[in-house]
Amino acid sequence: MKYITEIIRYFTYITTGMVILFIVLMLIQGDDGIRLSTLIEIPCAALLTSAITVLLYPSEGKTRKAYLCRVLLHYLALCVVMIVMGILFGWIELNFHGILLMVISVAAIYAFTFVVAYITSKNEAEELNRALKKWRSK
Repeated sequence: MKYITEIIRYFTYITTGMVILFIVLMLIQGDDGIRLSTLIEIPCAALLTSAITVLLYPSEGKTRKAYLCRVLLHYLALCVVMIVMGILFGWIELNFHGILLMVISVAAIYAFTFVVAYITSKNEAEELNRALKKWRSK
């Protein structure tokens, strides 16, 4: 059950990040329309990357080096999956520019997702601490 909850949590963050990035890219590139299929493709990509995140992202590491290696492995796995999905969905072309755009997009969504996850985790921890203080004072 914990894994499903985590997948849903990351799915929400990643989907939001993808939609924001997609809108920004459409504004920059001057696109004024969205294909109906994109409304299905974004959640599919978000679900797959959420599952990868739950499986590969390190909760903690024995050493800083091991932790950073796991983060890098996680990021590279997301890049590979999103490049493949980007090509299949027609989001990018299979050339240097297309791959670079996807790698940068993954980095942007990665940063967005983990900033939001950090903020929500911090807020949850503060709420738990307040509840514990209140409980102990009784």
